Amino acid sequence: MTSTRRARPGPALLLTVLALTAAGCSAAPGAPEAGPSATTLSPMDPPPVGDIPRLTRVDDRALPVEAYLLTGEQYRSFDAAQSKLATGCLREYGLAWTRPPGPATAAETQTTHRYDPVDPADVAVNGYHSPDPAAGAKPSGAPSVDPDVLAVLGSGLGPDGRSAPGAATEFHGKPLPAGGCLGDAQHRLTAQGGTGRDGDAAVAVNFESFERSRADPRVEEVFRAWSGCMKERGYAYPTPADALKDARWAAADRPSAEEIATATADVECKARTNVVGVWFTVESAYQTELIRRHQAELAAVKAGNDAMTALARSVLAAGG
Repeated sequence: MTSTRRARPGPALLLTVLALTAAGCSAAPGAPEAGPSATTLSPMDPPPVGDIPRLTRVDDRALPVEAYLLTGEQYRSFDAAQSKLATGCLREYGLAWTRPPGPATAAETQTTHRYDPVDPADVAVNGYHSPDPAAGAKPSGAPSVDPDVLAVLGSGLGPDGRSAPGAATEFHGKPLPAGGCLGDAQHRLTAQGGTGRDGDAAVAVNFESFERSRADPRVEEVFRAWSGCMKERGYAYPTPADALKDARWAAADRPSAEEIATATADVECKARTNVVGVWFTVESAYQTELIRRHQAELAAVKAGNDAMTALARSVLAAGG
């Protein structure tokens, strides 16, 4: 499977590990690429912005919505606590399990690959392909998991708080908790708030700001400048997304010389026209306004995330 840069995986890392063990697939981090398009969103006046800095990368900066999304550390705490609780639950059914190694860690911030590509050294080697060497690769020698363990682990709780349809309800006559041992762990860790994944209100802001910013007149203007710069170098792309999603790149297992040359021109033109500085500033302004409009829902999301993380840390600090 070929992998180009794509969206950050969700926080349910333990479930991802089990899926990888069974299917041999992996995910690469990046920017949002699914969600409502700008044409389907309700009208919104472009928010004001202050001075726009010249930026070539923003992986050292945070978007406003990140205060309401789970951090990398929170992901890992929840995942480790869920693994610990699920392992204890399995013991109650006479089963032993060692958690297999997980996939590559998700991007620490939303900006790590949001406006990619931006790194000249990266594209000189990878072009538009993911810089993660494991992305799209099938793990060799992935450990198998005992079918009994998989059945008792279950697949966790769905958004409705229930098991998946067809999930096992007992093991050798002993009832299983909803969602199996993973569901039991999830239920215990979210008893005081949180869901084990990013809150819907925060995810909505994250996607909506990205789509609105791409259609903002100030971003469209800098895209036109970028497109003109690319045309001077022999490349005809209206926007950076068109270059990134050129079907030729996804069809190849490795970047070609043409892909690397195109991506190099892309990065140079982004720097010359300040695409990243304009886009990041404008998107941050949209997020600030969206957060203002949805403050109550987002405050509840943050409180839930904090409560869930506190419980996860408590589980990890306890003996056993």
